[in-house]
Order: sequence, then structure tokens, then C-alpha cells
Amino acid sequence: MIIAQLTSLTVVYGILVLAMTAFAFHKLKMLVLYFLHRVPRAPTSALHAANDPSTAPLVCIQLPVYNEPLVIDALLDSVSAIRWPEGRLEIQLLDDSSDETTARITAWLAAHPNQATRCSHIRRARREGYKAGALAYGMTLTKAEFFPIFDADFRPAPDFLETLMPHFAAADIGVVQARWEFANRNASLLTRFQALFLDAHFVVEQAARHAAGLFFNFNGTAGIWRRTALEEAGGWTPDTVTEDLDVSYRAQLCGWRFEYRGDYAVPSELPEKISSFKSQQRRWTKGGIQVMRKQLATILRSDVPQRIKREASWHLLVGFIHPLLITFAAILVPYCIYAPAHTSVWWLAAQPAALVFTFWTTVGIYVAGRQLHQGAWRESVIIVIAAPVILSFGLALSITNTLAVVEGLFQRGGEFVRTPKGGASALVGSLFSRLRCRSTFAVVTLVEVLFGLVMLMGSVHFARQGNTSLAVLLALKSFGFLGVAALSLWDLRPTREIIV
Repeated sequence: MIIAQLTSLTVVYGILVLAMTAFAFHKLKMLVLYFLHRVPRAPTSALHAANDPSTAPLVCIQLPVYNEPLVIDALLDSVSAIRWPEGRLEIQLLDDSSDETTARITAWLAAHPNQATRCSHIRRARREGYKAGALAYGMTLTKAEFFPIFDADFRPAPDFLETLMPHFAAADIGVVQARWEFANRNASLLTRFQALFLDAHFVVEQAARHAAGLFFNFNGTAGIWRRTALEEAGGWTPDTVTEDLDVSYRAQLCGWRFEYRGDYAVPSELPEKISSFKSQQRRWTKGGIQVMRKQLATILRSDVPQRIKREASWHLLVGFIHPLLITFAAILVPYCIYAPAHTSVWWLAAQPAALVFTFWTTVGIYVAGRQLHQGAWRESVIIVIAAPVILSFGLALSITNTLAVVEGLFQRGGEFVRTPKGGASALVGSLFSRLRCRSTFAVVTLVEVLFGLVMLMGSVHFARQGNTSLAVLLALKSFGFLGVAALSLWDLRPTREIIV
């Protein structure tokens, strides 16, 4: 009986290792594509020709806003300074707020009468469709041909349109996406971790997919849509919580090309509290799974090249790495204790194939992302040294994201939960405005504590047996789970925040 149980455990362990290795190979593919195509962008006269004021198209900047009192003024200051020919630029403040944000917008418009002439303060009776609904409603109120979109924490430079709009001289370009940069990346250890994770996407993966002619997604902000592309793709829809990913695939399946400007960044803000970061990650993961359910079969049946179908599949299935990681973490300690290491094929062969390979592939993604920033080789070395801690942090977040995968598999649409912004002063009370949200967050935190304690006990066990390497590995994983749980408990503490 015991032998049968150990055999089953070994089989499960082996399947998990193989699956994680497959995801690691995909990361390696992204890294190779990134380095193969990492060449400077050369300006062309064709692009500059589109900046002729006499032929400038009508552009409508859309600012979807919901309860952003700490950042709204800076957003309006930045957007109102964007240069574009007189009479050819509109700014829509799509304000669904239920707090003092609306009054701050009104006050800003009154204090800036010259800029206010280009602005429309748009209020809806109900927040129907959330961000997707606001963007769709705004489109019905203008005849603009192009729609730049900015979330409230983004700070575009005055040359944003002058730099990106010329790409639309090519008639088949549907979207131009700028890279996200993070003004507060060095604010805390948490923001440093987030910046590394997001650099892997914005610096490496987006650039690699674009350069290789693969599908990639509009990131919801800091980009420009051609109206025709949006309309042909079916417009904004609220049946997923990542409407940007959804419409991106629909538009590219219609034949529209997307342009990615990895060399042009728009500063933004990272959430500085763990609850906000978890909420953001949960929405992105849940929405990705919803889009996978909605679109993957359509993509596979389409007539796009097989290499595009393969990459789209990996992109939309990437959320499943989280339940794989958590299941692996759950059985790691009992497997290491009860499976005879000297006879286990998986211990001898799969450990190097998955754990080491996954580790260094992930590190390579992060190093490549950071190295782009002003040749930051010193920081890249620090990343390699700190990589075990970084990966332990990411593993702990997989509990939240595993819940998001389950939600994405069984839910359609859902509330667009805004990520609180405004630096360390941002209130997180709105994330817990319903008891169910607070309870879910508390349960996730409890599971993080349990995983951390199991890893810690495993570390002590193997330290006593003299297996130092495994003891250190488990201790690092324990540190990740317990560290994330500690930060989460801090956000769950009773406060005097005003919940809106």
C-alpha cells in the first residue's frame, strides 16, 4: 500500500515537473527572440510625414477614471500638455467616480480654462460595463479617428502623439502600444519586485512577440487605437475583466497589425501595498483565463500561421502555471521526505531539468529586462544573487493567482476592481468594501501561512538530517510565503480608512 502511494506521488510529481519545464522552455523561447531581434529603431521619413498639421486626424484621448483622488490632478496636468494641432484633439474624462474625484476634476477644469475647452467631463448614471463600458460609451460621443487611452496613474510626455501617431501612416496598423515605466520602482522592496516581474513582460516578452511578427496585446493604457480596428473587432465588451486582452486578439484575428514601441516609455505607478498588488494580479490572471475560454478555439480554427497559433496558446494558457506551482509546492515536502531519493528517477533527472532550468530561465528574463534600462549591469548581477528570494515571492503570489484561475474558468465577466493608486497614501479599504472580499483575502493569507509553515518544518527536518541544500531551498520558499502573508496581514488590520 505504501509503495503504491509513493509511486502515485512520484507520478504526480513527475507530471508537474514536466509541465513546469514546458513553461520554462517557453520563457527561454521569449528570451531568445528578444536577443535575436534587439536592434535600435531607425526613424523613417514615412513616419515623420504623418505629423503634418494640415492633415492631422481628429484624436480623442480617453481617461477612464474611478475614484482616483490622489492622482487625478497629475493625470490632467500631463494629458493637457500633450501636443497636437489646434482643433484636432479632444479629451474625454470618463468619470464613474463615487468619491471626491469628481469634485477635483471640476475644480481642475475651473482652474485651467484654456485646457478645459478641449475636455469633456462625462458622467454616467450607472457604472455599467465598468472600464469597457465607459470606453465604449465615450466612443459614441465623438467622431474621432484615433483613441489614446491612459489610466489615472500614467504620465504621458507632451510628445506622446507626435511620436506614436505617425505609425498609423501604415493603413493596417490598428494599435500602437508604448512601454510602461514605473516612477516608483525604487519606493520599496515590494515595488522593486513588481517592477522586475513586469519588466519581464513589457521589456522582453512584448518586444519579442512584436519583433517576431506574433500576436501581442494592447495593455489597457499608454497606447492608441484606430477607431476602425476597434469597430471591426466588435468594440469593447465587458464579458471578461481584461477587456484590453480580449479586443486585442479579436482585432488581430481581423488582420490588424499592432506596433510596439519598447523604446518609448510612459511613466506610471506601481501599487505600494500588497493587497493592491494581489488584486491587480488576480484580475489580470482571471481575465486571461476568461479570454482563453472565449477565444482560444477561435484562434486555433483561424487561418493565421501555426507559429502565431502556438504562441497565442502559450500566452493565453500561461495562467495555469500558478496551480501547477502550488500543487508542486504542496507535495514537495512529503515527496522529499517519503520518496527514496536514491531510487527516484524524477529526483535524479527532473530536478535539474525543471527546478534549475526554470530558475535560470526566469532569472534570464528578469536580467534582460533590467539590463535594458541604461545598461544596468550592476543591478542585473544583484538580480541574479537575489533571484531565489524573488522567485519565492512569485511562488507565494501563485496562491492568489490560482484562485483567479478557478474564477476565470467558471465565471463570465465580473467586477472590474480598480487598483488603488497614490503611492503609500493610497487607501485599500475599497478593496475590502464587501465582507466577501475581505474574507477571501483573509483565507488566501491563511493558506500562505500554512504553506510557509510546512516549508519551514521541512527545512528544519532536512537541516537535522544534514541535507543543507534542500533545507536552504525550503527555507527560501518558506520566507516567500510567510513574507507575503505578513504584508497581507498588515493590510487586513483594522484602520480608520474611509471606505467608498
